Amino acid sequence: MRNLFFINLVTLSFMLSMYSCDNEELGCIDSTACNYDSSATDDDGSCDYSCIGCTDSTACNYDSSATNDDNSCLYDNPIDIIYIEDTIEGNVADELVSNIHIQNNSCDEVTLLVRKIFPPSSASAYFCFNNICFPSSEIVSPNPLTLSSGEIDDYFKGYLIADQPGVYEVTYRFYLENDPIQNQEVTITYNVN
Repeated sequence: MRNLFFINLVTLSFMLSMYSCDNEELGCIDSTACNYDSSATDDDGSCDYSCIGCTDSTACNYDSSATNDDNSCLYDNPIDIIYIEDTIEGNVADELVSNIHIQNNSCDEVTLLVRKIFPPSSASAYFCFNNICFPSSEIVSPNPLTLSSGEIDDYFKGYLIADQPGVYEVTYRFYLENDPIQNQEVTITYNVN
């Protein structure tokens, strides 16, 4: 009797596993893939991602075969500020620092310089650019930064040390070495207590 129960249990388990296999629908289950199959319950390894790319025809890296945009589009505005700490708080005599991340938003390699404008007269403002830090007397970076298409530089830092409380603003202009008209300006506000 015990053996018969065990045999029936094994038979039932086998039948249930066969039934569940019959209901599996193989296909691509990744919704970001070109051949996503919403009725698939099991991935068969067939996902195709070749349709993913820049779908904006005005971008310089437009991919006419792409049907799903991957946010990689680049334009002919080569300088894009993608991150900035534009308001910094601190105390008198503290070294206050702001970080700025720059991206080459074009399809060509670019060479950039940075110029400090409107530096405060009653505080020391200096910056680090292209892995070099410059004293507060430096207005234009003497060493240009070259970025390839789409490359991001996260090294720029704008520093301020003030010996009096107040609000200090420092503006930086990032521009193309061979075409200064192509530029982006950012202003950092330092609130010193």
